[in-house]
Amino acid sequence: MTAILIRDETGTGISRPALRFDWKARRHLRVRDLIAERVRLEWDNGGKIENEETALVPQGAPCIETVEAAIDHALKAFERRAYLVIINDHQIPHLDDGITLSPDMTITFMRLIPLVGG
Repeated sequence: MTAILIRDETGTGISRPALRFDWKARRHLRVRDLIAERVRLEWDNGGKIENEETALVPQGAPCIETVEAAIDHALKAFERRAYLVIINDHQIPHLDDGITLSPDMTITFMRLIPLVGG
């Protein structure tokens, strides 16, 4: 089993542990699979995450009624750069980029905050 610590960061520099993934079988996956798993964990937890501003599933969004819709929303947000996925200090830019999980891996979801007026 591979246990991976997931960290959340915001553009303000706040960083905190968010989730822990335990992968039993799969060691290779795509970024889209990682995001989908993160969303499923949030969804299964009732959307309750310690800091709502770093959640990939916005609470109370009327258009998100199923976990599939939540995953689709998170994938589209990644594509429009609402957040970044950083693995071991390297940004992963594409949903179909492959990653190999390892026990010492650090995965960071960094929520980007739009500038006022731009």
